[in-house]
Amino acid sequence: MVRIEDIERKFRKFRSKFWEDVVDTNLSKKDADVEKLKTKMIESDYFETVKRFAEERGWKISSKDTMLTIQKDDKKTTVEIPLVEIDEDTIFIQPWSRVAEKLEALEKPLSGGVKKADKD
Repeated sequence: MVRIEDIERKFRKFRSKFWEDVVDTNLSKKDADVEKLKTKMIESDYFETVKRFAEERGWKISSKDTMLTIQKDDKKTTVEIPLVEIDEDTIFIQPWSRVAEKLEALEKPLSGGVKKADKD
């Protein structure tokens, strides 16, 4: 069973692997670079581990690019987890603390509603 600590290790590897590409892509502002990088990120161990974590806890997952939408079977409870935010030509890797907060919510029973990520 996947634990939050396992995801944190995957996050650290993910950030280490992609931070330089993110900076280069943000500076170049090329759409092709953004799409290529986004595809690599979505296929990473980090994304797959977060999905597996949610599935093991009975959540259904749908993803829109780098945003994971996770829903309980009752369809009343939805949690959105933006692992990476992409705004036009800018890529931003969410800090571990924000991701961990969302993952901890998956382990607790939630009342109905949509839990969205806070924007700065």
